[in-house]
Amino acid sequence: MSNSQLHLFCNKLHTFLVLPASVLIDRLPQLEQYLSRQGLAKVGWGDYQYYGAEYQPLWLAAKALLIPTSAVVSLQSLDNLTEGIDEGTTVYPIDTNQSLVHAVVEFISRYFDTDTEGQLSLVRQKSCGTGFFKARGTYLIFNTCNHWTAYGLRRAGLKIVPQFNFSSAQVQRSVTRNGYLPITVK
Repeated sequence: MSNSQLHLFCNKLHTFLVLPASVLIDRLPQLEQYLSRQGLAKVGWGDYQYYGAEYQPLWLAAKALLIPTSAVVSLQSLDNLTEGIDEGTTVYPIDTNQSLVHAVVEFISRYFDTDTEGQLSLVRQKSCGTGFFKARGTYLIFNTCNHWTAYGLRRAGLKIVPQFNFSSAQVQRSVTRNGYLPITVK
């Protein structure tokens, strides 16, 4: 994957931006301990308590949508595109240029919350290697993970209205309207 490539991963609930890890590390050197510079970074954003939790009851999902809560950034290091594919994931390659990828990285980097010494706060880590970091922003029904991804895609040059992208399916329709079709990755 070149430094000017971007991918969108969509599953039934969540969407993720996938980009060259080196570009994200260049912007946030603190991430070098979590990412392989030669690989990819799979990045998402969601509710602090629900997103990435081992136990995700329906009441916790409802609370996340209806009561403003803190957020986390999810980050997974991938060696290649096939590594990050879970069952039911759809992948969209987004043609862009290096300048727009840097704009997406700038967008993403603004959401990592750092302490006064510039350190990241790892909240939890899943066995698959996905880390969840304390993030800026408030999660709510009008500001979900899919809205966040849509804002990132808008930074990548897509014509997309993030406020109308509540679900993963809506993000996929917006991406398709921009002329991008899903690919098969094996």
